Amino acid sequence: MNESKNIILIGMPGCGKTSIGKALAKKMNREFADSDELIIQTAGKSIPAIFAEDGEEVFRKLETEALQTLCNRTGLVIATGGGIVTKPENQNIIKQNGIVIFLDRDLMQLPVSGRPLSQKEGINALAAIRLPLYSQWGDFTVTVCGAEETAAFIRKKLS
Repeated sequence: MNESKNIILIGMPGCGKTSIGKALAKKMNREFADSDELIIQTAGKSIPAIFAEDGEEVFRKLETEALQTLCNRTGLVIATGGGIVTKPENQNIIKQNGIVIFLDRDLMQLPVSGRPLSQKEGINALAAIRLPLYSQWGDFTVTVCGAEETAAFIRKKLS
């Protein structure tokens, strides 16, 4: 695999993008980046606070900006926010220099605590909209079975 390409993880909120991303980065000797963490740093407040104080539209704008910043770099493992697929322009950003992996996790195992849209709209409603997009955007799909195991599977699939 081209070492300059980013490995970009997409999937439902709480599917394990961050924990799997960290494990994968370690296994592949790459730097890990989390778009949500960059948003928090940029905004100076938590994601639930951004949603509550500024609204989803402001959050989505920050999300696209964070994604662009990260995808301008190379060789990263990037965990994205679950709603990254809600803005069509984000697909071009992640595809410009990335291999996109859809992390598919059983909906019954997804947490909702601290996840504004999962709480407000419900997991099933989000899944109905997002699952087809994740499948469409992903270069391949991996079923989540624990962070270390999933990261090892992805590494093997990429080599």
